[in-house]
Parts: sequence; C-alpha cells; structure tokens
Amino acid sequence: MTVTRSPGGSLADPLRFSVTDVTGFRRLDFESVDGHRTAADVALSVAEAMDLPTNVPWSLRDESRARMLDQDRPLGSQVEVGAELVVVPRSHLG
Repeated sequence: MTVTRSPGGSLADPLRFSVTDVTGFRRLDFESVDGHRTAADVALSVAEAMDLPTNVPWSLRDESRARMLDQDRPLGSQVEVGAELVVVPRSHLG
C-alpha cells in the first residue's frame, strides 16, 4: 500500500475494505481498489457487485466514524485501509 501526501492530506492506494448493504444481510470484502476513484464511483461498483439496482444512486458510509463519505472526493482520502463501510441508497428530498 502506498500513502501519498497531497495538499488536502494523505491518500491510501490501493484500498482494502468491507462493505455491508444497508439491511445488514450482505457483506463483501474488496481488495486492491484504486484509492483515487471517487466515493460515488466506488459506491456504484459496490452496488453492482452486491447485485443491487444500478439505476439507483448509492453512497458509502464509514461505520467507524459514523459519517457519510463525500461523493466527489477520492475514497482513499476519506477512509483507512480495512475500513468497514455501508452502501446506502441516496435519497433526495423535493
């Protein structure tokens, strides 16, 4: 694994993490994920791997920090290797 320093902080690449769907019934482990990919891009790939509908926008939540990840930022700048994530459908009001 490489951790690089950028003006915004560090970025882990490649990433290894586990993802559970929002119901808690499915869990998958992911390895060698490009840490430069945006959280939105990774969330869609995770949803596809879990056979979730890909016509729904998905987000990732970091369980250890109890926070939603920024969709537009690289995943490797937001989570640590070995993170426990949850994939959740993104809902929009209005």
